[in-house]
Amino acid sequence: MAQKRKEEEEQMNRLEGRMLIMLKNLAANNTPKEYTNSGLNLGAARARILSQHVAFNETLTALHLARKGIEDAEGVELAKMLIQNNVLRKLELEGNKLGPKSIQAFGRALELNTTLRVLDLESNDIYKDKDAPFDPETKRPVVPKIFYFIECMQKN
Repeated sequence: MAQKRKEEEEQMNRLEGRMLIMLKNLAANNTPKEYTNSGLNLGAARARILSQHVAFNETLTALHLARKGIEDAEGVELAKMLIQNNVLRKLELEGNKLGPKSIQAFGRALELNTTLRVLDLESNDIYKDKDAPFDPETKRPVVPKIFYFIECMQKN
């Protein structure tokens, strides 16, 4: 935890350009309704920093983070952000590296968050649960976390 915090502090000191402007706007609740982060390089620390800023923002309703290389651990942080944020209606995470831990965290977050309407998780590694039992008939892992997530999403 201390290592992640140090990495975030280092990244905050190096921020510039569009990323810095976006974080300042998020903190000041002065964002457009939608942010598309094409061309921005996130990385693990920046994804966590972005999650922290979006959590308490009251103006952003759509966030596009497709194909940003976001890993499972950062996906968990994005899910935690949804517990605090009650304005975001759309979160695009297509084409990242999210896995079963993220899916479980999104399921928990969606039990509390009733404003999110669109969560795009296409082309992620959500079925790669090494501990999931294997169904010999379908030749796919049985992933109960997915079913939990689906139940929570249906409530929204």
